[in-house]
Amino acid sequence: MQPLHFLIIDDHPLFLEALEAALHVAFPAALVETAGSIEGAWRALAAGTRPDLILLDLKMPDTTGFEGVVSLRAANPRTPLCVISSLSGDEIIRQIRDLGASGFINKSEKRENIIAAVRQLLQGQDYFGSDGDKASSLATPLDRELEILARLRELTPQQYKVLALICEGKPNKQIAYELDIVETTVKAHITSIFKKLAIHNRTQAVLIMQKLKLQGLVIDHPEVLGDMEQRHAS
Repeated sequence: MQPLHFLIIDDHPLFLEALEAALHVAFPAALVETAGSIEGAWRALAAGTRPDLILLDLKMPDTTGFEGVVSLRAANPRTPLCVISSLSGDEIIRQIRDLGASGFINKSEKRENIIAAVRQLLQGQDYFGSDGDKASSLATPLDRELEILARLRELTPQQYKVLALICEGKPNKQIAYELDIVETTVKAHITSIFKKLAIHNRTQAVLIMQKLKLQGLVIDHPEVLGDMEQRHAS
C-alpha cells in the first residue's frame, strides 16, 4: 500500500511548518510536500507529485481570488482539494463549494480539529465545518442563481457587451476596438461590472457566466434577463 501523500500550498512559513509537522505526527508514514506559491505547486505536480489531498491557502502572492482553486481543480479533478485559510465568511465558503473544493478549514481551528477534518477528507467525505453548514443553509442553488440574474439585470447593455467579451478572453484593448470606444471607458465599465456583480476579477466573471450556461440559463441579450428570472422563479 502506498503511503499517504499530501501537498500543502501556503506562503506563510510558520503555518506551513506547523501544518507539515502536525501531518507527520498524525500520519507518520506520509509524504508531505510543501509549496510557497501556486507556481511552486505546479512545478511539484509537473515533476510527478500525485497527492491524495491538496491543502491550499486561499490568499497566495501569485494568484488572485479563487484562481488557485479553479486552476488546481481543473488540472486535478480526481484529487480532493481543501482550502485552509484565515479568510472566512458564508460567501467565500459557498464559492469554494461551487468551484468543486472538497472542504474548508479555518486556520484558527485547533490542531486536533484540523487533523480530524483531514481524516474525513481522506475518507472521501466533504468537510466544511460548522461555518460551511451555516453557509449552505443560508441559500439554495436556486437562490444563488436568482441572485446572479438580479445582479446581471443591473448592467447596462454596453456593460453586458463588455462582460460578454471578457468571457471570450478578450483583453481591454480588443474590447475597446470591437465596441468602438476608448480603453479607459472599457476599464470604467469593468470596474462598474465588478461592483454590481460583487466580484473582484475576470475569472469570477467567467465562472458566473459558465455556471448560468451549465444551468441552461444562456443569456445573449440583457433585455431577456427579466423574462428568464420570471420563468426560473415560476
